Amino acid sequence: MSESAEPNNNDVDESKIRKYRLERTKAQLAAHDLDAAVLLDPINIRYSTGSRNMQVWTSHNYVRYALVITNGPLVMFENAAAIHLLSGLELIDEARPAKSWEYFSSGNRIDEHVGMWADEIVNTVREYSGGHLRIGVDRADVPAILALQTRGVDVADAKQPLELARSIKSDEEVKAIRSAMRACTECVASMREIVRPGLRETDLFATLNMENIKRGGEHSETRLLNSGPRTNPWFQETTDRVIREGELLVFDTDFIGRYGIFADQTRAWIVGDKKPSDSQRRLYSLAREQLEYNIGLIKPGVTFKEMSEKSWNMPDIYVPNRYAEIVHGLGLAGEYPLVYYPQDAETWQYDGHFEENMVVCVESYIGED
Repeated sequence: MSESAEPNNNDVDESKIRKYRLERTKAQLAAHDLDAAVLLDPINIRYSTGSRNMQVWTSHNYVRYALVITNGPLVMFENAAAIHLLSGLELIDEARPAKSWEYFSSGNRIDEHVGMWADEIVNTVREYSGGHLRIGVDRADVPAILALQTRGVDVADAKQPLELARSIKSDEEVKAIRSAMRACTECVASMREIVRPGLRETDLFATLNMENIKRGGEHSETRLLNSGPRTNPWFQETTDRVIREGELLVFDTDFIGRYGIFADQTRAWIVGDKKPSDSQRRLYSLAREQLEYNIGLIKPGVTFKEMSEKSWNMPDIYVPNRYAEIVHGLGLAGEYPLVYYPQDAETWQYDGHFEENMVVCVESYIGED
């Protein structure tokens, strides 16, 4: 299904977004000295082509992929039964049926099928790039990589150029993100109206997802809606637990929402008519303080290492249960850049700096070990 088929509740021009994204993709491929990129990650396919099809299922089945030739056409290889979904996407120069080679679909004919796939990729790129070929791949299994290498291709990582391309948003993309965030906030408000003691976590999770779909969203990438003692430690998945009066309800939407935007909003509520306890107030106050302080540090030119070093000083009692990161990029997914806590920076923090028109999500988790 093309993005243009999604509900359009504002003046977002999706054709402008598609054009900008393809230009960003090709510019980054050129900057990384790549003749082309084979994109199998549904997020990167959507970014570069504007198309989507069974985005969750195709994340673990190689049945569609895009070939972006740096100085040539954009060729979309679609599930043979679904090529009609590409109609109306003006930047796709050619649509071809995809060739699958996984064991699920190929069995003991994997070598034959992956060879057919690699031959078509190499021959198509060679029409526009002479000499030795350097082709990026964002994700693939071992047979695909080996098949390209045995045909003399220098296989490189396409994730880096695609992450960098996606990190800088156009003004039109920012419009789409604002629209998706408004829709997400409406979903949260709809769930707030029905929250009461006696409901299950799953009841509220179902409502949240229903409201997202009603507003042009697609699915939730996680199941992070927890209550009472299940809010600590974090990353416990939603269950049938019945929520009680006065308990904390904490959730992270993690929607793929309108326009395919990753709508990442987290809230903490008290359920019922009880006032929050002193402990609950303290946790909430610290989380808000952390968010506001760290947001104040972000501006163009600030390095990720500098952000980590200057970030809010978390009280020692909460450090063992800190979140995975302080900041992450946001677009069609959680994406580059990522800023780690000072305690993790020596091991994990990489170079880079904030740039104008990056869109980021600032995170907080306050909970004792």
